[in-house]
Amino acid sequence: MIGNMVGVSVIVPVYNAERYLARGVDSILAQSFQDFELILVDDGSKDGSGAICDQYAAQDERVKVIHQENAGVSTARNAGLEAACGEWVTFVDSDDMVLDCFLESLMNAASRDERIDLVYCGYAIVEGSASVKTYKSGTYIGKEQVHDALSRTNLLYRCSPWAKLYRRSIIADNGLKFDVNLSISEDRLFVYSYLAHVRGIAVTSQVGYLYGSFSPTSLKHKRVPSEMLAYRQRAITAAAHGVINQFSLGSGEAYLISRHLTLIMFELLRCVYQESGTSEKTIKRQRKLYDDLFDYRLYEENLEKDQRWLRQMNQNRLLSYMVNRQFDKMNRKLRLDDVNLSVRRVAYRLLKRRHSSGQVHDFGQAVKFINQAK
Repeated sequence: MIGNMVGVSVIVPVYNAERYLARGVDSILAQSFQDFELILVDDGSKDGSGAICDQYAAQDERVKVIHQENAGVSTARNAGLEAACGEWVTFVDSDDMVLDCFLESLMNAASRDERIDLVYCGYAIVEGSASVKTYKSGTYIGKEQVHDALSRTNLLYRCSPWAKLYRRSIIADNGLKFDVNLSISEDRLFVYSYLAHVRGIAVTSQVGYLYGSFSPTSLKHKRVPSEMLAYRQRAITAAAHGVINQFSLGSGEAYLISRHLTLIMFELLRCVYQESGTSEKTIKRQRKLYDDLFDYRLYEENLEKDQRWLRQMNQNRLLSYMVNRQFDKMNRKLRLDDVNLSVRRVAYRLLKRRHSSGQVHDFGQAVKFINQAK
């Protein structure tokens, strides 16, 4: 245990983040709400991140540093939880930033009622095509009102650990941890598991978190084996049903949960194809995984006739093939997509060489034609 009780423990897992770390740490230390500790967990960084963490700890007594061998973001966050002394806990990624009102807005919302166990705030996506996600300010106390919050709002749209405030006693009393066997969706699994113990939710309309995910070591850029994707499907499905049962989410009310379970199932079956190709053995494995892991009843009750999902299906025939168990068609389409991509790459390289030699003059128009080709 580190230090004395504080209002909030801010936990930041750090791995090879020297390029962005100072920017994020400075934004946390500049908070208008000052009763917090900042726990930086250096997960065996190979760059100068560990030294940067130590420099901040030497300059500001609110900063605590944990150094560990590289074990992944889940282990790093768990280490932060074990060291935390705050009444509340929040997580910030090392390549993100927070506005100076971040903690104050969350704590003001938390003070509305003693039964509030989870607080959300708005956030801005600042990578790629920037966007802002805001919520309508509200307070939801008791199972019925939390049910309304989960079924009628977009609180489950992005189940990341950041931009939220968690009551530390719930985490400690129930032994909640990030699953170290997962390197993807471990955040959603944690949020689902935490929700099962929540008495009340507070939402603030304030935008306080800036999500960037600029780090080149981000796991979203890495290939994940099908075994981990299958484990993820089992674990998140079980946790999702815990939320559904706890708050009696009925037909049509678990849209966001069902949508996520369906999309990660599709990711699993596509990965099986990428590992093994279009063989009959692949199709058999996909069918078995589908039968074992896909909750079709949940799909029927929440997605099958929903216009939002139907629009998504119309834009992606592969999803339609999957939910209808047409794995032979799905794999043929995946194979065709692979072939088309390879052809476009070859054509692009050829055009680029001819353009550089003066054989092709309107290179931009030619590339546009290639990219639009089916």
